[in-house]
Amino acid sequence: MDRLQLRSPGLQYFRVVRTPGILSKYMGERNTPFSMSYGKTLLFIYNADSGILPGLKEYSSKAGISHERNFCNLTAITNTPIGMKKDWKRFVRDLNIPARFLNRNEFISEIGAGLITFPAILVQMGKDLLIVASSDEINRCRSLDDLISLVRQRSLEIP
Repeated sequence: MDRLQLRSPGLQYFRVVRTPGILSKYMGERNTPFSMSYGKTLLFIYNADSGILPGLKEYSSKAGISHERNFCNLTAITNTPIGMKKDWKRFVRDLNIPARFLNRNEFISEIGAGLITFPAILVQMGKDLLIVASSDEINRCRSLDDLISLVRQRSLEIP
């Protein structure tokens, strides 16, 4: 991925390069929503791998306390051990932008790691990936209300 210039104070723009070498490296030459969709899609990427054991490990750490490589403040703020918090689910639905929730390994297998650290909130627009909220910004949030305020403000900046 090539980094493009900032277009607004909050959003950082990246372009997914579509050369044959990059395509096969990052996307395995298969059609995915990232390669074929030209609408807007919010991507919420957790700093955790998919599966039962990684999920149990994630919930065993306390929110905001762990500094392990695999700690995910996005998960800690938006989920309970039994699923997504209702207020968060309602907020994301009310943004009226399609959303996908991906674990780190799912995102990397579809796009590649590139310049992004996790957790992250991105918006995919055509071939562009825009950072809506970086891992540092997400990790500074201490409550669901903090995260909702951040995403609400940044979603207004999405072209």
